[in-house]
Amino acid sequence: MEIAVLGGGMVGSLIATELSKDYHITVIDNEPRNLEGVKSKIMDVNSEEFSIEILNYNIAINCLPGFMGFKILKTLIDKEISCIDISFMPENCLDLSGMAQTKNCIVVPDAGVAPGLSNLIIGNIVANNDIKEIKIMVGGLPKKKKPPWNYKAPFSPIDVIEEYTRPARIKVNGEILVKEALTDIQNFEVENIGKLEAFLTDGLRTLLNSDQKISSIPNLSEYTIRYPGHADLIKKLIKDGNFSNDIIQYKNKKITKKERTCMKLFKEWRLNNEDEFTFMIILATTKTGEDISYTVYDERTNGWSSMSRTTGLTACAFTKLLVNKKISGNGIQCPEKLGQIESNYHFVLDYLKEKGISIQSN
Repeated sequence: MEIAVLGGGMVGSLIATELSKDYHITVIDNEPRNLEGVKSKIMDVNSEEFSIEILNYNIAINCLPGFMGFKILKTLIDKEISCIDISFMPENCLDLSGMAQTKNCIVVPDAGVAPGLSNLIIGNIVANNDIKEIKIMVGGLPKKKKPPWNYKAPFSPIDVIEEYTRPARIKVNGEILVKEALTDIQNFEVENIGKLEAFLTDGLRTLLNSDQKISSIPNLSEYTIRYPGHADLIKKLIKDGNFSNDIIQYKNKKITKKERTCMKLFKEWRLNNEDEFTFMIILATTKTGEDISYTVYDERTNGWSSMSRTTGLTACAFTKLLVNKKISGNGIQCPEKLGQIESNYHFVLDYLKEKGISIQSN
């Protein structure tokens, strides 16, 4: 089994390292990636060279930044390469459903922690209950706060900023609404963590329209968790135009204000080897008023950040389902649909628990 990991950043490196224990893995990136026991090829994924190279693989795992995700996924499908995708693309991956079916390949989109693991869990909840409301809250944070941001980016700051600026789609009383990200701030406190805030982001994605039973739930929302005050700082950057595409001169180059802000935040948000954690809460209410909740918690382990672990190991679990032919049919197979199959649901959760990720439900 030949598997290509596209993008060897923090999450891609973990995926490649983990899967190399069982399969032949090659990381394809535009920069050299030196991972023990893993082949690496320096290549532009937009090149003709890549379109030829990718034919050597059975499966691709798309770990590229969101702005590149849709185009590369379309290329993979066209080449009849099945794919596990964690790129968090702004486009609707379901638009490629027909093409994936025609090309006889399988795509598991949004296969990280949230969306991804959250969708899998929600699929299982909905398969066994009549639900009227679901709320997802998730975030990765440093244990030691460093003002003013009190935040470190566990993946590309470009994708973090995309999360902050992309309008958030939610469902209220059966109607899909589009809200500004960073709004509806909710403050709460968690034992052994402290005070937190959560604000709307666009994390529902395929949950809004991939499955009839889930899309019929009247109330759906997704929030990003940060320490209090973070959202207001980001709002000020947006208000002051720091995320605009206006062209400025910087170090004898013409770049956008958004690119300049990304450079600055990349330095301030760089995640080194400090202690950090990922925390997710899924809250569901049945039509009879019963509450169902899941909590997911992880910390840095063996040099890997918790967000790399929760995102990357979830993608690894989906990859194993694909390799072992546990995903039936072709086309776009969203995690929420896979979660409705008990064996797949338990396989993913058991795999993550074996890797030390805490998943509790009540």
